Amino acid sequence: MNRTFYVTTPIYYVNAHPHIGHAYTTVIGDFLKRFYKLDEIDVHYLTGTDEHGEKIYQAAKESSLPPLQFCNEISKRFEEAWNVLNIDNDDFIRTTEERHKKVVNQILKTVYDRGDIYYDEYEGLYCVGCERFMTEKELVGGVCVDHQQPPEKRREGNYFFRMEKYRDWLNGHIKDNPNFIRPVGYRNEVLGILKESIGDLSISRPKERVPWGIELPWDTDHV
Repeated sequence: MNRTFYVTTPIYYVNAHPHIGHAYTTVIGDFLKRFYKLDEIDVHYLTGTDEHGEKIYQAAKESSLPPLQFCNEISKRFEEAWNVLNIDNDDFIRTTEERHKKVVNQILKTVYDRGDIYYDEYEGLYCVGCERFMTEKELVGGVCVDHQQPPEKRREGNYFFRMEKYRDWLNGHIKDNPNFIRPVGYRNEVLGILKESIGDLSISRPKERVPWGIELPWDTDHV
């Protein structure tokens, strides 16, 4: 049996041009692919761009471009950058591609049919940069640590994934599989988070507020 290894970078947001941080991560992925290939391991290396969501929509508006045209231009810059750096990726995925949308719809429909997605109204603190609701304890001085901006107070109806339902299972899986998360410092950090309730995860936005996204297969008013 052939030995296989899968490498992926984050799929990078296109709200800004590629920078040294993107290059750093992508070069590390390229190094891993070349290293494992030396041992005759079949490696698949993926990178790409994440092109949906509120901050992408806002960036396109600020550039006075239609969202898809804006994404096309920025995504092309990422591909050009990796060519300049001689990155040996096997695939470059864009979330605006039909092949991506098809798989997203299949996964969401499967999870929804199992009863693990539900609709509810929620009021909380929303960080546009993180694209999620945050709790007070995640803020420092009232601002998001990653984006140095105070979150917006919002109330809206969203669909939620029953993440809390799987907390005990995930905790046990990580403990039973020591190599599931490495290095050990990050493993311990995740286990520490799982000691307390993690709540359910908001996975949609009303299309009337964020029209730039993949429509939910059972409710086209949400993306």
